[in-house]
Amino acid sequence: MTGEHGELAWAADGTRLSGYRLNSHSFLEGLWYSISGAICSEGCAFEVRFGTKDGERRAYLTADYGHDNPGTLVDVELRDGAFAVSRTNVFPPGTVTLSGVVTETTAAGPIPVAGARVVRPGRDSAQSALTDENGFYAISGLFIAYGAVETYRSGYIIGKRIVIVNGDTRLDVTLVRQ
Repeated sequence: MTGEHGELAWAADGTRLSGYRLNSHSFLEGLWYSISGAICSEGCAFEVRFGTKDGERRAYLTADYGHDNPGTLVDVELRDGAFAVSRTNVFPPGTVTLSGVVTETTAAGPIPVAGARVVRPGRDSAQSALTDENGFYAISGLFIAYGAVETYRSGYIIGKRIVIVNGDTRLDVTLVRQ
């Protein structure tokens, strides 16, 4: 619930948290909401994500840390009139995973590329993963959507692909050396 100037009203008794604003945004996936202000020491904004659990649609509170939005739920406490936020490793129900293997082609055949960053850009931030020694990556906590996936590794040309993430999706990428 918001107050007269867009400030967040925390409780039914009208307790106000000054300095926090409720924002609504629209993007390809539809309408989404965030709460901005001094929410965490890293400088993040709350984001509400929706999912379904036991057949019931629910709203889940996550945090966007600006170009680092893991999509995980957050624990929130109110301390001395301010939010205290901590990350968890739990994703909202209904989210999906994009995963695959990053390789480069050599005369001997494909070999895995370790340490490549695979990025799924988002509204104002991105979710990403680093490939392991086998070239494998997984980005969890995504919603079904159409969009770009970019792959970066020093010494290679940036890989860019448009992908439809419709449920758990596999995307293998082949990088080319510069």
